[in-house]
Amino acid sequence: MRFNLFLSAVLIVFGTIEAFAEEAGEIELEKIVVSAKRTPLAMSGLSENVTVLTGEEIERLPARNLSEALERIAGVDIERRQGFGRVTSISLQGSDSRHVRVMIDGIPINSQASGQANPSILPIENISRIEIIKGGASSMWGSSLGGVVNVITRDPAPGAAAQGSFTSSFSEFRTKKQIFDLSGTTGDVGYDVSASYMESGGKGPKDDVLEKKMSGKLSYDLKDAGKLMASFGYSGADANSGEYPDASWQAQPYCLRYGKIGWSGDFINTGITLELKHSRQDIITRNYDSTEDEDPSWIVKSKDTMYQLSFNSTTGFREKDLLVAGFDLDWDNLKSTYLTEAKSLNLQAPYINYTLGNDPVDLNFGLRFDRNSEFGQEFSPSVGAIYRLDDSGDTLVRLGISRAFNAPPLLWKYYDESLSWITVNPDIEPERAWVYEAGLESRITPEVWYKLSLYRANVSDAIATAQNGTGQYFKKNFQKFRRQGVELQVRAELCERLSVFTSGAFNDIEDRATKETVEGGGKARKS
Repeated sequence: MRFNLFLSAVLIVFGTIEAFAEEAGEIELEKIVVSAKRTPLAMSGLSENVTVLTGEEIERLPARNLSEALERIAGVDIERRQGFGRVTSISLQGSDSRHVRVMIDGIPINSQASGQANPSILPIENISRIEIIKGGASSMWGSSLGGVVNVITRDPAPGAAAQGSFTSSFSEFRTKKQIFDLSGTTGDVGYDVSASYMESGGKGPKDDVLEKKMSGKLSYDLKDAGKLMASFGYSGADANSGEYPDASWQAQPYCLRYGKIGWSGDFINTGITLELKHSRQDIITRNYDSTEDEDPSWIVKSKDTMYQLSFNSTTGFREKDLLVAGFDLDWDNLKSTYLTEAKSLNLQAPYINYTLGNDPVDLNFGLRFDRNSEFGQEFSPSVGAIYRLDDSGDTLVRLGISRAFNAPPLLWKYYDESLSWITVNPDIEPERAWVYEAGLESRITPEVWYKLSLYRANVSDAIATAQNGTGQYFKKNFQKFRRQGVELQVRAELCERLSVFTSGAFNDIEDRATKETVEGGGKARKS
């Protein structure tokens, strides 16, 4: 097997913000992550392969949406469909897009129609940071065999004075965008709101897109009784596919509404968070046989509604030991053109995670139990270790073994043959995997930092598309797939205002039954 790493380098000359040079320095390992253990922890204490992209770093990137920001991260691959502003899908370490759990402020947005999430649908203007967990994260988040992407929005700005801005920009293909944001705190009430409007004429007939996004966050300080927090947003678009070679085209409007309200506080040395989350996605595809047609030849619609109640508690022991425990209660409902009636599922999932801090080695143990009304029960244990090779903590070795799974979307189990070209498979089962990870992270000199990560996932009951004897397509569990690969990241600070960053990744995916390499479908082999 040939390991040809295609290295892509981004050279940042005369950095306008010196924080990039600082970030390449001593604070690189001390970024705070919430998603990996569902409580704030420094990256130097995590056994998982985690990457954090801050809002300041996003502002310095030539990225127009969230997908364009994510594709600059090693091991993250974005598959585009048509042009700017259209649906995209995300793959982590060669996983299928449905294996990646995508959230905004902890609110899941993966659809029960396809299992995927469209990262481009989320706003980029008010991001505080993006946390990416690569590899099995099921012991904390459930159905996430490939990893987790959690977009965390800004908190209200402290201080009584309101801070705001308005930005207007334009580019080719009659593209223009306006952005507005306002943030501040008045007494015990904090607020942060932002909105954007974008339209583009596209490259050809029926290739235009109109996009509107709005999001906000509110907080209320209850003093000794804790804090109330609400997060909410709307994202909608009228997107057209452009004219196909046969003169047909598709109108693909979509709409996402999401929100949560929560309380957090301390009780007997235990941090407690209780949140109620909600999301609704409406996705429509209208097909036209030509650009002259006024009426569509066919229409496909789906409406996906999710409610989730989450409880989380964090208790510290000794100096570095930490116990995190909680549960998720989910209810999902799907209506689709391909279903004769709406289908629902409910989920109950308690979890527990314990970190044993004992320099120079930290050990981590996790366990989650998912009871899915449609796809059965899953146990997801995990164990990880962080070994510090020097007293400064600049050189770390990470090791991890976890049991991960991914439940298929509801639609795949209940396709109605008379309404679609896909036949039903009522016996479809979740994909399950043992995931093995190892990593080395070090600062060779004060100016040069690198991170090497290896992974292997043995996936049983892997799901792929097959055909039956009559030529109909259906989703089928295969015996076993194996995913393995390597990532390398290097950053060098050449001088105070000049840094260089380069990264490369290689993924090898094999059907173990046929010994054939699996390629395509957004799963990049080299990047």
